[in-house]
Amino acid sequence: MSIGKNIKKLREIHNLSQKELAEIAGVSDKAVSTWENGLKDPRMGAIQKIADHFGILKSDIIEEKVDISQTRPRAPKTIDGHSKKMPLLGAISAGVPLEMVVVKEWINVPREIAEQYPHAFLVKVDGDSMNKIIPPNALALIDPTQEVKNGDIAAVAVNGYDATLKRFFKFQDGITLEPESYNPKHKTQYYDAKSQEYNPIHLKGKLVWYMAPLNIKF
Repeated sequence: MSIGKNIKKLREIHNLSQKELAEIAGVSDKAVSTWENGLKDPRMGAIQKIADHFGILKSDIIEEKVDISQTRPRAPKTIDGHSKKMPLLGAISAGVPLEMVVVKEWINVPREIAEQYPHAFLVKVDGDSMNKIIPPNALALIDPTQEVKNGDIAAVAVNGYDATLKRFFKFQDGITLEPESYNPKHKTQYYDAKSQEYNPIHLKGKLVWYMAPLNIKF
């Protein structure tokens, strides 16, 4: 199976449009179309972004012998030598902000993910305000060393103590935290720059990867 066919099958498994996959890969939807039609092969950077997003290896996309339907998207590799433990520091809200609870636990993730983001940490996602992208109870990998740009999904501390996972936008007059949810009850949260002394916002890190929900109770 060619790279383009692997990408198309992966997209169809997750019920994504070419535009949605293009956003994950950081390219145009036209580029995805050329890949799937075998006109061009994606760059390694785009393949890495797709692999990171679904928690699979680049080889799962590149190698013809791999049946992409048999991979476990967003799941860590647990075979000896292919995984590495990373710290699970607590829970983060994907609804209203809540206090992050520190938990001493280590979780296996694909080794290449751990080595790519050596300073990152995992948090369990509570709530459904980001369920277009991240399912409830998923484990989100947050990297505090990555620059958070407008439109990125980030872990944000609100009021100095609470943390929430949202799409982040910073403007001259304030900060906007936007949900990505199928649940209409979730609304955009706006924090006026003039009232920051009462509602301080602190970036805890950028979402760089996530894995399938696990039954972890805090």
